[in-house]
Amino acid sequence: MANSEAAEPCRGFWADTARILDGYLAEVPTHLLVMKIAEEVGEVVEAYLGMTGGNPRKGVHKTTEDVLDELADVILSAAVPMVDLAGGPEEAGRHMARRLGVVSAREVAEVAAVSANGWHGSFIAPHVLLRREDGTVLMLRRYNTGYRDGWLCPPAGRIEPGEDVLAAAIREAGEETGVTLRRDDAVFSHVMHRTAASLPGPCQAVSDYWFTFDRWVGEPHAAEPDKASEALWIDPAAPPADLIPYCAQALAAIGRGEAFSVRGWAEER
Repeated sequence: MANSEAAEPCRGFWADTARILDGYLAEVPTHLLVMKIAEEVGEVVEAYLGMTGGNPRKGVHKTTEDVLDELADVILSAAVPMVDLAGGPEEAGRHMARRLGVVSAREVAEVAAVSANGWHGSFIAPHVLLRREDGTVLMLRRYNTGYRDGWLCPPAGRIEPGEDVLAAAIREAGEETGVTLRRDDAVFSHVMHRTAASLPGPCQAVSDYWFTFDRWVGEPHAAEPDKASEALWIDPAAPPADLIPYCAQALAAIGRGEAFSVRGWAEER
């Protein structure tokens, strides 16, 4: 077997972690062992960007195996100071077992509580269309987000505590494009209820609320370059092929004057 494929003999996860601690990391102080976790998390992000092509300059240059390796390194980097702080591998293993029980019980309790009262919610995502006099609307090219990077979508996001959906839409548009919007200028345009296996919650569903603004203060641009690489104006009646599909469907529905649509449901007509 080649050296690159060789594996250390397995004595059990925590025993092997203790061997690492007592081996080449023996002289490393505890605070540096803890700080190393942050370094390893950064390497996971770098590998994931490399796998998804999130850095346009480098393109796709990593594999799923590379990401899995880095994730494993994060787990090991956290386990090493756990053994150190807990006082040994057995103690660290017992602490992990207790913590796993707490977390798993919390998740089960949350699902049970939702099921008991019969309510299952969909998340709400505000979307904003900034529309110029020529009818074109502003889109942002996603970058470094982990979802549909390289694709186009309008300013959009999530609702924060204390916000209604329109307040969230105005805030998100301001953060992402640098403009100032007024509630009185908002025109409700559409709501889409969509589902997909990748969406969160028990329903795996999101309700997208679309608002159109013909007036704003400021020059729209990609105000968060770490999340969007460019801003451009498109014709909503002839959107480019790299517009995220559910957004293209919503634009088409808005163009037909339809206030509501669904996407992804089994009984969709």
